[in-house]
Amino acid sequence: MALNAELTAEFPPASPAREPTRVHRSHEQRVVAGLVRMYRPRLAGSLVTLGYLLVALLIYAGWKLRADWPLTAESGTGYALGIAGGVLMLLLLLYPLRKHNRRLRNLGPVKYWFRTHMLFGILGPLLILFHCGFGLGSLNSNVALFCMLAVAGSGLAGRYFYTRIHHGLYGRKATVEELQRHSELLRRALVERLRMRPKTLERIAHFEHQVIQRRHNLVSSLWTMLFLGLRTHLLLLGIRIRFLASSRGIDTNGKTLIRHISAYLSSLRKVAQFHFFERLFSLWHLLHLPLFLMLIVSGVIHVIAVHMY
Repeated sequence: MALNAELTAEFPPASPAREPTRVHRSHEQRVVAGLVRMYRPRLAGSLVTLGYLLVALLIYAGWKLRADWPLTAESGTGYALGIAGGVLMLLLLLYPLRKHNRRLRNLGPVKYWFRTHMLFGILGPLLILFHCGFGLGSLNSNVALFCMLAVAGSGLAGRYFYTRIHHGLYGRKATVEELQRHSELLRRALVERLRMRPKTLERIAHFEHQVIQRRHNLVSSLWTMLFLGLRTHLLLLGIRIRFLASSRGIDTNGKTLIRHISAYLSSLRKVAQFHFFERLFSLWHLLHLPLFLMLIVSGVIHVIAVHMY
């Protein structure tokens, strides 16, 4: 009884005088269903992760086999890989040109240019790593190599920051007010569905309280952001286990409810992280362009030095 009283105080039911009409409730249910779909894990995200793992495996294999490397950077296939990688890195300039030049607006949607930009930003460094045999060379080549690695790492970080403050990789920029409205709609609908599962509702309420409380310093904020994703997944895993341990198991309604819980936790996480990643993305913008310009300059110097000497 005490637990139910606490939950009722934290999640008060709607008063009879303000009970929504049937049409309004139906509309809100459709909106909530759309939000659940919006915040669910995407197959595209899993494919991107798989692609990163494949690239990491290729890099690891190249590193392990570098002593028996049959290619040379000065001629043949190794030289061709360097040319191809360098061209791909130069083509990265097309995306910012397409994005900011009005004359190029008719050359297809920006999202396809962005997708190509990210693809070239991975394939270019990968080809150049195989070109140099995963080893160091002259001073100018080493400078170009480390600039390239810095730009590639910066690009991956920027992609991560971008997805945390936009609706997906190709969606518009979100606002914290909009995300809070999403979270509140998911929360209200979830409370109604979890009335018969007070323990689960209590755990979610405790998680919400920890997530939304204000951090007093940068260190605690950073620590919270780093482990928030892990805590979210552990909470969802615990809820799944509780559902499986129940006499009913996880039926169709249970699976739908877990997706709703997952969407709500994701929305809370996005609200809590929004300002933090917005600041990081702003700082990233200041850093990424100078790094890229350093890469272009060092790459040109490297090519000229190789062919002159």
